[in-house]
Amino acid sequence: MREEYRLLLPAVVVLAFLVVGPTFYLFYTSFMDWFLRDPYGPRFSGLDNYIKLFQSPDFHVSLTVTLIFSASSVIISILLGLALALLFSTDLRGKTIMRTILVMPIVLPPVVVGFTWKFILSSEVGVIGAYLLRLIGLGDVSLLGDPTLALVSVILADVWGKTPLTFLIFLAGLAAIPPLYYESAMIDGAGRWQVFKSITLPNLTKPLIVALILRTIDAFNSFDVIFVMTKGGPGMATHTLPMLGWKVGFYYFDLGAASAIGVILLLILISISMPLIRIISR
Repeated sequence: MREEYRLLLPAVVVLAFLVVGPTFYLFYTSFMDWFLRDPYGPRFSGLDNYIKLFQSPDFHVSLTVTLIFSASSVIISILLGLALALLFSTDLRGKTIMRTILVMPIVLPPVVVGFTWKFILSSEVGVIGAYLLRLIGLGDVSLLGDPTLALVSVILADVWGKTPLTFLIFLAGLAAIPPLYYESAMIDGAGRWQVFKSITLPNLTKPLIVALILRTIDAFNSFDVIFVMTKGGPGMATHTLPMLGWKVGFYYFDLGAASAIGVILLLILISISMPLIRIISR
């Protein structure tokens, strides 16, 4: 065995134990009829769990909410992170202090982010929900009680907590672009848009794809912020697939159906991530 493979072997074994094993067990459980309160234990049921899910209106609503939440959060956080990275790559006064403040949300646990925004948006004591809305004549609006506004609110909280990640990725990508490219463009008389389109954006392709993959995986699996802020409500306005999996598994004790939801989420993320990973590998 080559020396580099021997050095990687312990990490591969740990990864297999922590990831590959539970993943296979997840697939196995998804084909079982398994209720925790069933005295007869789990029984093989084939595709019954998947058929039951695809026939369930709750699943279709949760899938739609998940797609809306994930797409909105990913797109906004990437655009905002890119804009901030471009801003902080210039000679901005006090950018060291401001950069530190901007990246602070990334160190906060999602539960803390959820509680923070739930308090801020509260219609009773929140800075936004109770005071700012009243200043503009919207004091009767409940941001977390209205179905549309609740979804917008959890997206806002997720964007606030995860934009620092995309910001740092793009900032590192911009720092890796040789200054000679920009100097040559200035000598040739290129404008800002031409420089961005011809130099900055092509050199940020790989950082952009990395940010897209990480944010997509994170957004599809987002649970903590939504659970703390709305618990999937009002109604099913913020009821994503992870919320549905929690409800089915830990409220109705149907571990087979909950595992099937996990498998569906995994397959969706694989179908999105694999083409992007191939682009990076070229």
